[in-house]
Amino acid sequence: MNAPLVLPEGQATLSPYISPAIYAGKIATQLTKGQLKKINIRYEGEIANHDTNILKAACLVGFLDQISQERVNLVNANLLASQRGLNITEQKATQIEQYSSLITVEVESSEGKTIVSTSHIRDETHIVRVNDYWIDLVATSGYMLFTDHHDRPGMIGSLGTITGKHDINIAFMEVGRLEPRGRATMIVGLDDPMPQEALTEINDLPDVISTSVVQI
Repeated sequence: MNAPLVLPEGQATLSPYISPAIYAGKIATQLTKGQLKKINIRYEGEIANHDTNILKAACLVGFLDQISQERVNLVNANLLASQRGLNITEQKATQIEQYSSLITVEVESSEGKTIVSTSHIRDETHIVRVNDYWIDLVATSGYMLFTDHHDRPGMIGSLGTITGKHDINIAFMEVGRLEPRGRATMIVGLDDPMPQEALTEINDLPDVISTSVVQI
């Protein structure tokens, strides 16, 4: 079986989005809770003008890499997804604001939806959306802590106190919110895996709703 073909006229546009597609799949599967029902992949902007089979395969590489015992690559990703009986749909929209192109992986499970959007900006992969929150970050570390919490004074400081106590080095931090003092998300880049004890302490903070640790 051959890898999905990228026609010459689409290569310059699609190739930079292979990494963002892998990131979107990899993050979405690790944030998803409950039993998987459906995966929808959405291509927006310039990339939607081309055959996006290579980007579908890249999303599946990221998604399956976390749950498959087999080595997943662009050649076998579609086959492995088919063997697992994954329900995959795709959408395209050539018009989009703010970004030249955007890839979104939306996962439906028994516990709701998980949405992750990525893009290629200034020669780097940017994570620009997590669920309802629009953000902008470049993942420069191997691990990321995602929190769902209430936006309250002292939240960032409390998390910093816990990570400092456990000698966890923070590489970056990004906060997204819908409104002041409302529901928010925080994404914290970590140089090393987070010990379970530290994660338990973070989950015990009064304003924390839930947490997930993602490995890139």
